[in-house]
Amino acid sequence: MTATQHRPSLSHLPSPTPSEPAAPHPLSLDSLPLYSLEVIAPSGQAPQLDGWTVQGWPVASLGDLTLQARPQHPATPDDLRAALTRAGFTPLGPVRTHR
Repeated sequence: MTATQHRPSLSHLPSPTPSEPAAPHPLSLDSLPLYSLEVIAPSGQAPQLDGWTVQGWPVASLGDLTLQARPQHPATPDDLRAALTRAGFTPLGPVRTHR
């Protein structure tokens, strides 16, 4: 006696349902760069910038504060400089990028 294999025909298999486009994955903050630079700070305090997480330390060789800022959205060092200037701070020296 020989064994036979039964293979279902394609007509018996469920048809694939069209999938909806996947929602974009939100960017993790860790995937965005961390920028650091020195600033002249009129208030002596780190700024509150919309769209940025900012920390400041009163240790600086050029200015009043050293800042670290991480964008909450894709942004460049020039975007950070512009946001600081709008907030009344003067960016000094290069903006360093850390990953």
